[in-house]
Amino acid sequence: MKKILMLGTGGTIACVPSADGLVPALDGPAMIKLVPELEDVCIIETKQILTLDSSNLSPKHWQIIAEAIAAHYEEYDGFVITHGTDTMAYTAAALSQMLRNCQKPVVLTGAQLPIQAEGSDAPENIYHSFLAATSPLKGVALVFGDQVIHGAHAKKLYTENFNGFASINRAPMATIRHNHLFWEKSALQGGGYGEGEFAINTKLEGKVAVIKLIPGFAPDILDYYVAKGYKGLIIEGFGAGGVPNGDNNWLPKLEEVLKQGIKVVCTTQCLYDGVHLDTYPMGILAERLGAKSAELDTLETAVVKLMQELAQ
Repeated sequence: MKKILMLGTGGTIACVPSADGLVPALDGPAMIKLVPELEDVCIIETKQILTLDSSNLSPKHWQIIAEAIAAHYEEYDGFVITHGTDTMAYTAAALSQMLRNCQKPVVLTGAQLPIQAEGSDAPENIYHSFLAATSPLKGVALVFGDQVIHGAHAKKLYTENFNGFASINRAPMATIRHNHLFWEKSALQGGGYGEGEFAINTKLEGKVAVIKLIPGFAPDILDYYVAKGYKGLIIEGFGAGGVPNGDNNWLPKLEEVLKQGIKVVCTTQCLYDGVHLDTYPMGILAERLGAKSAELDTLETAVVKLMQELAQ
């Protein structure tokens, strides 16, 4: 049987009621006991590395998780990370970039209801995660509801629905039916991970911000981020991802920012089909000034990539 390490980080899946609402409290062994079917799947060891609501996770916690995987990489055949759903897509994106040439499964999962709650989705999600962690999967994936999603393409869409996540701009790696994983044709062929020696890169520049455009939003907001010393900005624009260039023209201020050495990445508020700065004048002109396209990346992946680029 394969040997899998379960890393606990907290989240709703591990929550118990308190006077102030749900708080993460259960550790790995307590949760494993509630999924007895796992006895026939693999050998499981657990390690509690964090006990947090995922809304309180920050880039330093992504580093802690990546370092825990690296420290035990040779000892185990795969990894399952239990995590809160609110920022799980960010952690999945971060690990997808941090774990280089990862040839083993690294599977994140969580739940919309605590594992001890009646009708919880947690036991099924945990069970399916261990199925994925004992499969030929390589690299980072998120298992939730009836899907296995590549870590760099996951996004939370629902606050309550048990199929809370979607795979953005990539087909799900697998669908789950009756406790079986049905893999997409190319899902087990490397997942975009290299074939060299496993390594991690946890360097991140924290002074990165996301600016979400709304109609009429004035570009002088950029002055705030310049004054605060931000190194990179992701502008979440409309449609194909360009910035306004009419009466409310963002291009002159954008040029000022770029000339000061601040990296600017354009992404889109649309979930699917990505950024196309070569389609309309607002995108073409922004790109000429030096703004970069997030292309098909989710916002979560674009954030991590920019943090890593700036940290080099």
